Amino acid sequence: MLWGEEGMMNTKEFRRSLRACADVFFPRLCVVCGTRLALDEQQLCVACLHQLPLVRFSSLTENPMTDRFVGIHSVCKAASCFHYQKGATVNRILFDLKYRDNPQVGFVLGRFMARMLTGRAFFEDIDVILPVPLSHIRRWQRGYNQSEWLARGVAAITGLPVCSDAVKRVRNNPTQTRLDRWGRLENVDSIFKLTRNCSVLSGKHLLLIDDVFTTGATILSLCDTLKAVPGTRFSILTLAWAGG
Repeated sequence: MLWGEEGMMNTKEFRRSLRACADVFFPRLCVVCGTRLALDEQQLCVACLHQLPLVRFSSLTENPMTDRFVGIHSVCKAASCFHYQKGATVNRILFDLKYRDNPQVGFVLGRFMARMLTGRAFFEDIDVILPVPLSHIRRWQRGYNQSEWLARGVAAITGLPVCSDAVKRVRNNPTQTRLDRWGRLENVDSIFKLTRNCSVLSGKHLLLIDDVFTTGATILSLCDTLKAVPGTRFSILTLAWAGG
């Protein structure tokens, strides 16, 4: 067993050596461009990561995301990481995350989101991270909930707890890709239900995490369900923002 700082360094070097050996036989490739990743790169190469269009809201408390909830729910803060556009690089990442059995890319990008927002004090008064639930059928088909993996990545940097058993999705609603705003609202009406564990959320400031924010219909439905828990407050974080 290795002890002390020297031991920790030797352990890290040993792990790097193992990864280098594994990369010879099982090279890791960037999910965007397909090039071979360097030892310190995970899922995305540095070049592709730097080319992604970042969302730069000047305010975390008043922006196009929080505006969607004005007069409906009081959202404390909202942020997104990348702009979502048709045919853009972000789409390929989301496809890999949701349909190619690659939840690890969610963990890596969750960490990236957390690092991006830590300097803006986004997480200072958050109590619990709550990933948007998937239906049992969709989770069984996919094997995991992509929003949970984003949440785990955020938690790894912030140290905040993740709660994934206080709310469940009771209806596997059809895809919303071709629906307008009102169609999306109808599509997600009453799709969530509180579980017996929901009392752990009482009086908490919840950070709701999802992969893409388009009209906000899904998160709006989740807020409608969560408002039955006394004293809850909401903030929102998504990987991609499909707004203008």
